[in-house]
Order: sequence, then C-alpha cells, then structure tokens
Amino acid sequence: MDPYLDAIPDDRGEGIKDLVRKRDGSDSEGRPAKRVGTDTSALLPPGGDEKDVEEPPKPEDDLDKYDRERLQKGLRYVDGAAKRKITPRTQVFLKLHKDAYEAALDGGKPEKASRAVVQAMDQVYSSAAFYFKPEDPDRLMHYVKLRRLELLANYGDYLGLDLQELRADLKAAAVGGSTEVQKAAGELGPPKTSLTIKEWAERNRTFDNQIRQYVTDCHWFDLAQQICRDLHELVNVAPDLDTAAKYEKVLVGIREDYFDVISDDDPHYWFPNETAKKLSQEKAARDKKRRGDDHSDIRQTRKGA
Repeated sequence: MDPYLDAIPDDRGEGIKDLVRKRDGSDSEGRPAKRVGTDTSALLPPGGDEKDVEEPPKPEDDLDKYDRERLQKGLRYVDGAAKRKITPRTQVFLKLHKDAYEAALDGGKPEKASRAVVQAMDQVYSSAAFYFKPEDPDRLMHYVKLRRLELLANYGDYLGLDLQELRADLKAAAVGGSTEVQKAAGELGPPKTSLTIKEWAERNRTFDNQIRQYVTDCHWFDLAQQICRDLHELVNVAPDLDTAAKYEKVLVGIREDYFDVISDDDPHYWFPNETAKKLSQEKAARDKKRRGDDHSDIRQTRKGA
C-alpha cells in the first residue's frame, strides 16, 4: 500500500508526494526518502504538548503565514486528533500530516518546501472529500462496524475466520435487536442495508457468502463491483493496517482468479477471463439440461394422466 495514495482522496496524493520529494529527496526507487523520527514534545513550547487544540486550524492562503507559532498550533491539533478513535485511513493520513508539521518545525526557520507540504495537507484535511474525520466518532464507528461485518460475511471464510459470533450478531440485527449493527443500518444505511443484513442472517448454517454466490451464479459484473468497492474502502474500515493487507491479498487473489483487469479503479474494465468463461459455459449447459429434464417430466406427467 502507498500511504499517500491510500490515505489522501482524489488526485491529491501524487501532488503531495511530489512536494515531499522536493522537501526530502527520493530513494533509489523514486519514493520520498524516509525521515528520521522526531520528538514531538521537543518541537512545542514548554507545556505546549499538553494543550489540546480542539478545532483544526484552517489552511493558510499564504506560505509566509506558516510561522513557528502557527505550525506549533497545527502540530498540537494533529497530535491530539491522532490519539482519538479513528479509522486506519485517518491514522495513516494523520501520521503523514504530523510528519509534515514536524519536518517544518525541525531546525531553524521553516523552509518553503516544508511549509508547502503542510499547506497541502491542511487543504486536504479541511476539504469535503476527506470525510473520515474524527469529528463524529460514534456515527463513523457505526458505519465502520457495518462495513467490517460485510467484509467478514463475504471474505471471512477465505481467511479461515470463525463466523459463529458474527452470525449471532447478524441474526439479532435482522430481528430488530439493539445491536451496533442495527444502529448502523438505521443511521447510515439505505433501506437495502437492512435487507442485506436480514439476508445474511437468514442464510444457511454454513453461512454462504455473497462473493461465492456471485461466482456460482456467474454474475461477473456484480462480483467485479463488489470487489472493487471493497478494495477501495479497506483502509477506511479494516480494524488495522495488517488486517487490511490480509483482506487486500484475498480480494486481489479472487480478482485474478476470474478477471483480466484493464483498470483497477473501474469494474466496467474487469473482463471475465478464461476460467470465468468456462464456468459460465458449464452453468449454461447445466441450466439447459435442467430445463430439458423439467420438460421431460412435464410430458411424462401429461402422458400418465
């Protein structure tokens, strides 16, 4: 995973990577060079690390306004925000954000290149596109809970996870129990969300998942849409980055099993590969035979009558 591209929305990630390379230089593979870690408390005035800044400072329109006092204020906010209950994606972003402030404060007068990185990160964090902020943690974590359950339902057996506890939670949600899942569905989900939860809970005891059903039914575009969406949201909703990486490995593996991919970001350009085409042909043959058997049974019934 690339922290800049995974944590920063839209097309800003590449632009910020360029600014960081200008600030720090590049390694042998063209990635931003790694900086030596800095003691945050040493960059703040005495007692400054104990003063929380509740609201994120607004981005400055002029780099010259990022003086030492302004940078220290921003660092205090980011350092405090990173300690709240937030998603993995926000954790990654705030780590980059904090590093930008520390780089600008480390040394004497902040250099223009360092201030430019801070300004860009401030702009991203204040934008509407950066929607996973720690400002409404309860509502956010309900959504995260719901998406984690969906990931478990679809991929848990691929990872060898025990789904007994999950099934009980889904069953309670389906019958109106006051679980976190039901609350998430009510607050954040469209009507389809509650229906999906009900469907999950009513599946058979082996807890078949939607991904396997798409494969069985040869619904390749539905499968492509689901995997593409899940890949994009992993870093938002997985409980930690290691878990996100495990899911990513599974999802990419399923994608490679059934698709020739032209564009990772657009499921319309995920084309069924030879394996998928063969499964579709086999399903079509079974369906044709089943229809023939059904017609034969009908004729025999009529003949006997």
